[in-house]
Amino acid sequence: MMNYKRILIVDDEASILTVLKSSLKILPDYQVETARDGFIALDKIQAQKFDLIVTDYNMAKMDGLELLEAVHYLHPDTPVIMITAYGNNMVQNEARRLKAHRYLTKPLNINAFRQIVQETLAGQTEAKQPHDSTRSNNTYQQVSQLLSQLRQDVSARCLFVTNVQGNLIARTGNAKNVPFEEIASLLGGGIATLDETGQLLDKDQDAVNLVYRESKNGYLYAVNIGRQLLLILVIDRGRYSAKL
Repeated sequence: MMNYKRILIVDDEASILTVLKSSLKILPDYQVETARDGFIALDKIQAQKFDLIVTDYNMAKMDGLELLEAVHYLHPDTPVIMITAYGNNMVQNEARRLKAHRYLTKPLNINAFRQIVQETLAGQTEAKQPHDSTRSNNTYQQVSQLLSQLRQDVSARCLFVTNVQGNLIARTGNAKNVPFEEIASLLGGGIATLDETGQLLDKDQDAVNLVYRESKNGYLYAVNIGRQLLLILVIDRGRYSAKL
Protein backbone atom coordinates (compact mmCIF):
# COMPACT_ATOMS: atom_id res chain seq x y z
CA MET A 1 0.00 0.00 0.00
CA MET A 2 1.42 3.38 -1.03
CA ASN A 3 2.24 5.78 1.79
CA TYR A 4 0.76 9.07 0.57
CA LYS A 5 1.96 12.47 1.72
CA ARG A 6 -1.09 14.50 2.75
CA ILE A 7 -1.15 18.17 1.71
CA LEU A 8 -3.75 20.82 2.58
CA ILE A 9 -3.99 23.95 0.40
CA VAL A 10 -5.92 26.92 1.83
CA ASP A 11 -7.07 29.91 -0.24
CA ASP A 12 -10.35 31.79 -0.58
CA GLU A 13 -9.97 32.01 -4.36
CA ALA A 14 -11.27 28.88 -6.08
CA SER A 15 -9.10 29.46 -9.16
CA ILE A 16 -5.92 29.50 -7.06
CA LEU A 17 -6.92 26.29 -5.30
CA THR A 18 -7.53 24.62 -8.65
CA VAL A 19 -4.19 25.71 -10.10
CA LEU A 20 -2.14 24.71 -7.06
CA LYS A 21 -3.90 21.37 -6.62
CA SER A 22 -3.53 20.58 -10.33
CA SER A 23 0.18 21.41 -10.21
CA LEU A 24 0.71 18.61 -7.69
CA LYS A 25 -1.46 16.00 -9.44
CA ILE A 26 1.45 14.84 -11.58
CA LEU A 27 3.20 13.69 -8.40
CA PRO A 28 1.70 10.23 -7.71
CA ASP A 29 2.56 9.92 -4.02
CA TYR A 30 0.74 13.07 -2.87
CA GLN A 31 -2.85 13.33 -1.65
CA VAL A 32 -4.07 16.93 -1.86
CA GLU A 33 -7.07 18.47 -0.10
CA THR A 34 -8.28 22.07 -0.25
CA ALA A 35 -10.11 24.52 2.02
CA ARG A 36 -11.77 27.82 1.08
CA ASP A 37 -11.04 29.57 4.40
CA GLY A 38 -9.09 29.21 7.62
CA PHE A 39 -11.99 27.87 9.68
CA ILE A 40 -12.65 25.04 7.23
CA ALA A 41 -8.91 24.36 7.23
CA LEU A 42 -8.84 24.15 11.04
CA ASP A 43 -11.69 21.64 11.01
CA LYS A 44 -9.72 19.47 8.59
CA ILE A 45 -6.48 19.87 10.56
CA GLN A 46 -8.19 18.80 13.78
CA ALA A 47 -9.79 15.80 12.05
CA GLN A 48 -6.62 14.44 10.45
CA LYS A 49 -2.87 14.93 10.28
CA PHE A 50 -1.30 16.63 7.25
CA ASP A 51 2.33 16.42 6.19
CA LEU A 52 2.29 19.92 4.69
CA ILE A 53 -0.02 22.94 4.74
CA VAL A 54 0.07 25.64 2.06
CA THR A 55 -1.91 28.78 2.89
CA ASP A 56 -2.59 32.17 1.40
CA TYR A 57 -2.14 35.18 3.68
CA ASN A 58 -4.95 37.50 2.59
CA MET A 59 -8.20 35.68 3.43
CA ALA A 60 -11.39 37.29 4.73
CA LYS A 61 -12.51 35.09 7.63
CA MET A 62 -9.12 34.14 9.06
CA ASP A 63 -5.87 35.36 7.59
CA GLY A 64 -2.89 33.12 6.92
CA LEU A 65 -0.97 34.30 9.98
CA GLU A 66 -3.82 33.31 12.29
CA LEU A 67 -3.98 29.91 10.62
CA LEU A 68 -0.20 29.54 10.82
CA GLU A 69 -0.34 30.35 14.53
CA ALA A 70 -3.05 27.74 15.08
CA VAL A 71 -1.13 25.07 13.15
CA HIS A 72 2.06 25.86 15.07
CA TYR A 73 0.16 25.40 18.33
CA LEU A 74 -1.72 22.24 17.34
CA HIS A 75 0.95 20.48 15.26
CA PRO A 76 4.32 22.21 15.71
CA ASP A 77 6.06 19.60 13.54
CA THR A 78 3.87 20.30 10.47
CA PRO A 79 5.59 22.59 7.93
CA VAL A 80 3.58 25.52 6.57
CA ILE A 81 4.26 27.38 3.34
CA MET A 82 2.84 30.92 3.32
CA ILE A 83 1.84 32.53 0.01
CA THR A 84 0.98 36.20 -0.35
CA ALA A 85 0.63 39.00 -2.86
CA TYR A 86 1.26 41.45 0.00
CA GLY A 87 4.97 41.00 0.53
CA ASN A 88 5.63 43.56 3.25
CA ASN A 89 8.18 43.19 6.02
CA MET A 90 5.61 43.00 8.81
CA VAL A 91 3.89 39.96 7.31
CA GLN A 92 7.18 38.30 6.44
CA ASN A 93 8.66 38.89 9.90
CA GLU A 94 5.55 37.58 11.63
CA ALA A 95 5.47 34.51 9.38
CA ARG A 96 9.10 33.87 10.26
CA ARG A 97 8.41 34.32 13.99
CA LEU A 98 5.57 31.81 13.76
CA LYS A 99 7.96 29.31 12.15
CA ALA A 100 6.63 29.33 8.58
CA HIS A 101 8.75 26.88 6.60
CA ARG A 102 8.76 29.03 3.44
CA TYR A 103 7.36 32.42 2.47
CA LEU A 104 6.40 32.81 -1.22
CA THR A 105 5.07 35.84 -3.09
CA LYS A 106 2.62 35.92 -5.98
CA PRO A 107 2.65 35.50 -8.90
CA LEU A 108 3.97 31.99 -8.33
CA ASN A 109 6.18 30.04 -10.67
CA ILE A 110 4.32 26.72 -10.67
CA ASN A 111 7.40 24.63 -11.41
CA ALA A 112 9.27 26.33 -8.57
CA PHE A 113 6.27 25.84 -6.26
CA ARG A 114 6.13 22.13 -7.07
CA GLN A 115 9.86 21.77 -6.40
CA ILE A 116 9.58 23.59 -3.04
CA VAL A 117 6.76 21.24 -2.01
CA GLN A 118 8.86 18.21 -2.94
CA GLU A 119 11.92 19.54 -1.10
CA THR A 120 9.86 20.37 2.00
CA LEU A 121 8.32 16.91 2.23
CA ALA A 122 11.59 15.17 1.41
CA GLY A 123 13.29 17.09 4.22
CA GLN A 124 10.89 15.94 6.91
CA THR A 125 12.50 13.57 9.40
CA GLU A 126 10.83 10.53 10.85
CA ALA A 127 11.88 11.38 14.39
CA LYS A 128 9.40 13.90 15.75
CA GLN A 129 8.75 15.18 19.24
CA PRO A 130 5.70 13.59 20.89
CA HIS A 131 2.78 16.00 21.04
CA ASP A 132 -0.52 15.63 22.85
CA SER A 133 -2.71 16.85 19.99
CA THR A 134 -6.00 16.07 21.73
CA ARG A 135 -5.20 18.25 24.70
CA SER A 136 -3.75 20.98 22.47
CA ASN A 137 -6.79 20.93 20.18
CA ASN A 138 -9.17 21.31 23.11
CA THR A 139 -7.12 24.06 24.73
CA TYR A 140 -6.72 26.01 21.51
CA GLN A 141 -10.43 25.70 20.72
CA GLN A 142 -11.34 26.99 24.17
CA VAL A 143 -8.95 29.94 23.93
CA SER A 144 -10.09 30.77 20.38
CA GLN A 145 -13.74 30.65 21.38
CA LEU A 146 -13.15 32.92 24.38
CA LEU A 147 -11.18 35.46 22.35
CA SER A 148 -13.71 35.43 19.50
CA GLN A 149 -16.60 35.88 21.91
CA LEU A 150 -14.83 38.73 23.71
CA ARG A 151 -14.06 40.43 20.41
CA GLN A 152 -17.71 40.18 19.41
CA ASP A 153 -18.95 41.42 22.80
CA VAL A 154 -16.83 44.58 22.77
CA SER A 155 -16.90 45.15 18.97
CA ALA A 156 -13.10 45.10 18.75
CA ARG A 157 -11.31 45.12 15.41
CA CYS A 158 -8.72 42.76 16.82
CA LEU A 159 -7.35 41.59 20.13
CA PHE A 160 -4.29 39.65 21.13
CA VAL A 161 -2.71 38.04 24.15
CA THR A 162 1.01 38.41 24.83
CA ASN A 163 3.37 37.79 27.70
CA VAL A 164 4.93 40.77 29.46
CA GLN A 165 8.05 40.36 27.31
CA GLY A 166 5.91 41.21 24.27
CA ASN A 167 5.82 37.74 22.69
CA LEU A 168 2.54 37.01 20.91
CA ILE A 169 0.58 34.03 22.26
CA ALA A 170 -2.79 34.30 20.52
CA ARG A 171 -4.79 36.78 18.47
CA THR A 172 -8.07 37.11 16.63
CA GLY A 173 -9.70 39.62 14.31
CA ASN A 174 -8.45 41.86 11.52
CA ALA A 175 -4.88 42.78 12.48
CA LYS A 176 -3.88 44.26 9.13
CA ASN A 177 -1.90 47.47 9.52
CA VAL A 178 -1.68 46.86 13.27
CA PRO A 179 2.00 46.53 14.30
CA PHE A 180 1.03 44.24 17.15
CA GLU A 181 4.56 42.96 17.72
CA GLU A 182 5.85 46.48 18.46
CA ILE A 183 2.70 47.38 20.43
CA ALA A 184 3.00 44.23 22.54
CA SER A 185 6.66 44.85 23.25
CA LEU A 186 6.08 48.45 24.37
CA LEU A 187 2.94 47.76 26.39
CA GLY A 188 4.41 44.66 28.00
CA GLY A 189 7.18 46.73 29.52
CA GLY A 190 4.74 49.50 30.47
CA ILE A 191 2.36 47.17 32.27
CA ALA A 192 5.24 45.51 34.12
CA THR A 193 6.52 48.93 35.24
CA LEU A 194 3.02 49.97 36.31
CA ASP A 195 2.65 46.79 38.34
CA GLU A 196 6.02 47.29 40.05
CA THR A 197 5.05 50.90 40.84
CA GLY A 198 1.74 49.76 42.30
CA GLN A 199 3.54 47.25 44.50
CA LEU A 200 5.19 50.22 46.24
CA LEU A 201 1.74 51.34 47.39
CA ASP A 202 0.34 47.97 48.36
CA LYS A 203 1.16 44.29 48.01
CA ASP A 204 -1.96 43.27 46.10
CA GLN A 205 -0.80 40.46 43.82
CA ASP A 206 -4.20 40.39 42.06
CA ALA A 207 -4.32 44.08 41.13
CA VAL A 208 -5.56 44.99 37.65
CA ASN A 209 -3.27 47.27 35.62
CA LEU A 210 -4.96 49.08 32.74
CA VAL A 211 -3.51 51.19 29.92
CA TYR A 212 -5.98 53.15 27.77
CA ARG A 213 -5.49 55.38 24.74
CA GLU A 214 -8.12 57.25 22.72
CA SER A 215 -7.38 58.85 19.35
CA LYS A 216 -9.35 60.17 16.38
CA ASN A 217 -9.14 56.71 14.80
CA GLY A 218 -10.10 54.53 17.73
CA TYR A 219 -9.23 53.08 21.11
CA LEU A 220 -6.45 50.94 22.51
CA TYR A 221 -6.82 48.99 25.74
CA ALA A 222 -4.25 46.85 27.50
CA VAL A 223 -4.89 44.98 30.74
CA ASN A 224 -2.86 42.41 32.60
CA ILE A 225 -3.97 38.79 33.04
CA GLY A 226 -2.21 37.88 36.25
CA ARG A 227 1.41 39.03 36.30
CA GLN A 228 2.67 37.27 33.18
CA LEU A 229 0.10 37.89 30.43
CA LEU A 230 -1.38 40.91 28.72
CA LEU A 231 -4.67 41.34 26.82
CA ILE A 232 -4.64 44.09 24.17
CA LEU A 233 -7.75 45.33 22.35
CA VAL A 234 -7.89 47.58 19.28
CA ILE A 235 -11.31 49.16 18.62
CA ASP A 236 -12.18 51.39 15.68
CA ARG A 237 -13.78 54.78 16.29
CA GLY A 238 -17.56 54.47 16.16
CA ARG A 239 -17.58 50.83 17.29
CA TYR A 240 -17.09 51.47 21.00
CA SER A 241 -19.12 49.06 23.11
CA ALA A 242 -20.66 49.97 26.46
CA LYS A 243 -19.74 46.45 27.61
CA LEU A 244 -16.16 47.64 28.09
